[in-house]
Amino acid sequence: MRDSIMKVSFGRVMALAVGPVLFLAVGVGSAAAQPASGSPPPPAGFEADSVSFVSAQTGFVLGARDCSRLPCTALLEKTTNGGKTWTAVPAPAVSLVPPYTSPPKTAVSTVRFANASDGWLFNPGLWQTTDGGRQWHQVSLPVAGMVVAVAASDGEAYAAVEPTAGGYDKAELYQSAVGGTWTLVKGVWPANTITVSGHSAWVGIAPKISTTANAGKTWTRLSFSCPRSALASSGVAAASPSDVAIACSDQGFPQPGSSIKEVYVSANGGKSFHEVGQPPNGGQVGELAMPPGDPQVLMMTAADGASWLYRSHNGGKTWQQTEYFDGGLDFRDLAFASATTGYVIHFSGGPVLAYGLGLLKTADAGSIWTTVTIH
Repeated sequence: MRDSIMKVSFGRVMALAVGPVLFLAVGVGSAAAQPASGSPPPPAGFEADSVSFVSAQTGFVLGARDCSRLPCTALLEKTTNGGKTWTAVPAPAVSLVPPYTSPPKTAVSTVRFANASDGWLFNPGLWQTTDGGRQWHQVSLPVAGMVVAVAASDGEAYAAVEPTAGGYDKAELYQSAVGGTWTLVKGVWPANTITVSGHSAWVGIAPKISTTANAGKTWTRLSFSCPRSALASSGVAAASPSDVAIACSDQGFPQPGSSIKEVYVSANGGKSFHEVGQPPNGGQVGELAMPPGDPQVLMMTAADGASWLYRSHNGGKTWQQTEYFDGGLDFRDLAFASATTGYVIHFSGGPVLAYGLGLLKTADAGSIWTTVTIH
């Protein structure tokens, strides 16, 4: 089973994030789409809004058709051949909304699957399937609030819930066996990001990160803090239960629209970290990801007036950048399904969808990204 990763941007989480668009970057060609502002005609075909792959070939995409502004009717598509062809999967009769939208509680913005059978639609609501999407049921958790994250690995699932009376930094962690009943994990707070690999999981943002190495039986708090020069922290990226990374940033410095970025890695699951390098300054840091089993490759998203995909092939020492002159549409759901295959959503943020950009795929560990069309 591939590792499932959920990460967010600094601050309140790119709401989400996560035109003409021109790619001017290393190893990337050009493409065009409609601007994300105004109310252009709905795009032709399926507009991808969230993605979850359980292997390099099998994945699910949540999105909409014939829709120029959210909310829309939530639709689900599945591929078993790496995006060459797609088939419709039944979805609950709910609205697709921008992430971090409170009402209605039945609405969703994000998809995650643990395997080809067990999956969830969530944020703000929570729906679960155990038969690959043929049937869905709404999950009621003991606390009222918004489900902001779900991740699963090796038979265990985790969900972060932002209480109605709380906030993003008050998110609580719930855990269940995949397909089972959810229970509150006491003492693990805040649970505003979740990253998993094997029996290990990391929850929260530095300096408040809790981790387990035994599928949630026991939890400890990591001691890592970002330096004073770059206090803002990303969520944890994981290549294995041992190899993890965190990005630290000073948002808006040295000038608006940029940020100093420092990447720290650990070879012992987060017990200790050391700095390995600094990506370029362009954009505010969003998500960080690593391919399973390859700690030498790191991917980072960033956005402001444009959007960037940053990649290191040598453990963070040097970085390649792919720049999208898109007005800062940003990205979401960056994750690797194998050592070489990864997916990300090029996303405009609500209420307007990305107009034909949608799903991007890499087959070479993040060096080149291409658009995947879902007819």
